[in-house]
Amino acid sequence: MGKNARQITVRTETAEHGDVRLRCGPFPTSVVVGRGLLPRLNSLTGRDECPFVVADEITGPLFGDYPGKRKGLHLLPRGEKGKSLSSIGGIYTSLAGCGMERSDTILALGGGVTGDAAGFAAATWMRGIRLIQCPTTLLAQADSAIGGKTGANLPEGKNLVGAFHPAEWVLSDVECLRSQKEEDFRQGLAEAVKYGAGEDWNFLSWLEENAGPILRRDCGVLLRLVSDCSRMKLAVVSEDEREQTGARARLNLGHTVGHALEAASGFGRWKHGDAVAAGMMVAARLALRLGELQENTVRRIGRLLRSFGLPMAPDLPWDEIAPYLAMDKKFSGGSPRLVLPGEGKPCRLRDDIPLSLLREAYEERTAPLDGTSF
Repeated sequence: MGKNARQITVRTETAEHGDVRLRCGPFPTSVVVGRGLLPRLNSLTGRDECPFVVADEITGPLFGDYPGKRKGLHLLPRGEKGKSLSSIGGIYTSLAGCGMERSDTILALGGGVTGDAAGFAAATWMRGIRLIQCPTTLLAQADSAIGGKTGANLPEGKNLVGAFHPAEWVLSDVECLRSQKEEDFRQGLAEAVKYGAGEDWNFLSWLEENAGPILRRDCGVLLRLVSDCSRMKLAVVSEDEREQTGARARLNLGHTVGHALEAASGFGRWKHGDAVAAGMMVAARLALRLGELQENTVRRIGRLLRSFGLPMAPDLPWDEIAPYLAMDKKFSGGSPRLVLPGEGKPCRLRDDIPLSLLREAYEERTAPLDGTSF
C-alpha cells in the first residue's frame, strides 16, 4: 500500500487460480480473496470440512450447496433482525439438534449480519468452536468478516452484546458480488471509502480512478479492492485485536453517527453503509472545523461518496440520535471519543472534542433523505 499505511507487515502472496492470500503475524485468521472459492473449501483449508452452515434466506438457496457436505443448515431472516438474540437463539437450537461438538465448525455464508450472528454463536457454543467466514457481500468481504468481532443487537443499540472470536479462515469469493443488488453493493463501497479517508489516501485516489470499473463490478478490480481493504483491516486489528489501545477504533470512522442513525431508525430505513457514509461526512465537517482537513478534501470525499450513490447527509434531528450516541462504546464518562480524518494521514481517535461541536457539525450536514442527498 501507499506511504500512509501502517508499518505492520501483512504477508501477501498470489496463489493458484489467481487467489490472493493474506496473513498478519500472530493474528489467527488467514484471508483468501479470489474467484470460485466456495467449491474449493477443502483444498483451501487443508481439511476434510463438514461444517454447520449458517446462511440467510437468500444466500442459503444461492450458495449453500457449494461447500459440499455439511452437518446442517440454519437460515436467518434477512436484515438486522437476523442479529437479534431470538434469531441467534434459533441457531443454538439447530446446533443442538445436529449434535454439534466442540471439535466441529460453523461456516458463516452471507453478509455482515450473518457473519456477526454465526460468529457469536460460534464464540458461545460450548464456550467457543471453530469458525470459517465465507462473506458474500462487499461490505462483509471488505470489512466485517475480518477481525473477529461478533455481536447481537438490542433495542437500546447496535452490537451491544458480542464477543471477539476471529475466524480461522475468511474466504472472499468476488464472484458472489456480481449477484448483489445495487443498493446492497453500495453499502460495502462506504467501507472502502472509509479505508481511503481513514487509512491510506493513495487508496482513496485508486477508488476515484477506478470508480467506473468498480460500479460495473469488474472481477479483477473487485479482487484488488477487497484484497487492499483486507490488508488494511488485518494490519489494524493485529495492532489492537481486542480494542485495548485505541488503534482499532480508527476503523470506526463515520460509525459513531452511523450506528446512531441505524438504531434511531429501527435498523430499517438507514442501512449500514449509507449511515456510515453520512457519518463520515459529519466527521469530515468536524475535522474541517478543527483545522484537520481542508475544504477541498471534504468536497473530494463527498464527490466520491456521491459517485458511488451514497448519501452525504443524515436526515434525523439531533435529539432523535442523541440517546443512541450516548450508547456508543467509544464514549467514556458520557464524553465522546471521536474518530476524525486528517489531511493526507491516517485518522485518529480524539477525546478532547465537546459534544456540542459534534452536534454543530451534525446539524450542518442534516438534510432530507429525498434523493437530493445522494
